[in-house]
Amino acid sequence: MSSMLLSLQRRFRFVRYSVRAIGVRTLVRNMLGFVVDREARSHDSGFDRRFGTDTTEGVTPEDAALPEARRAGATMYLPTMDQDLTAMLDALAWPDELRSAATFIDIGSGKGRVVLLAAMQRFREVVGVELSASLHAIAMHNVACVGEAGALRSPVRLVHQDAATYAIPDGPLIVYLYHPFREDIASELVAHVVASCTATPRPIAIVYGHPTLQPSLPARVFEQGDVFRKATDGVRRTRAFAQRWSIWTNLAWLALPHARSAPRAA
Repeated sequence: MSSMLLSLQRRFRFVRYSVRAIGVRTLVRNMLGFVVDREARSHDSGFDRRFGTDTTEGVTPEDAALPEARRAGATMYLPTMDQDLTAMLDALAWPDELRSAATFIDIGSGKGRVVLLAAMQRFREVVGVELSASLHAIAMHNVACVGEAGALRSPVRLVHQDAATYAIPDGPLIVYLYHPFREDIASELVAHVVASCTATPRPIAIVYGHPTLQPSLPARVFEQGDVFRKATDGVRRTRAFAQRWSIWTNLAWLALPHARSAPRAA
């Protein structure tokens, strides 16, 4: 099959996915917005050219060959912009000692763009959890490329697994979500994090970014069990769009007596 035909098929699947995700009117409005918004169209930071990686092009759940049971609740892979991740982590404002002791987990890590960006900073470990076998394989190649360039400052581990069943590690955590799921699966994942936190109280932050293409997750997803509260939010505006994000932490919950008296990991 020719590369042109494959490209046309991918574009058709993208349009079909977008119509189902946001509807025809919003899709048309977004397409017109991209025409006049050069900054929004310029989402390639040069990362791939620098390292010879493949992290920029989006992939629909269908093209990612996700299992049928998860495909309907998944969203497409889109890369986080370098400056957006930097802004989110700066806004988290954890002291250097805590941040360097934390495990950074990218849930729905796709091709590994955020894993690589995070691993260029100091963390105890950077983990990418991805269900798609094809995206996981691309991420493995990308990590090898950046590792060979000597640009990684933190250990990296890629996990091919359903995030809802992933064993949340002990110690301080930064859980990154770039809108990888719709509400049902996102709620399942956050409930998994809440259960880990209540069993072993320690500092945890959920950093949530949401691209323009999909409606954002409601606050109730993050407020389960009253463990996490919104610490801050932010936005990067272009001419026609707004790239938004929010940070949820358990610091207030950790100060409560029942959290202080709960058993902690050794």
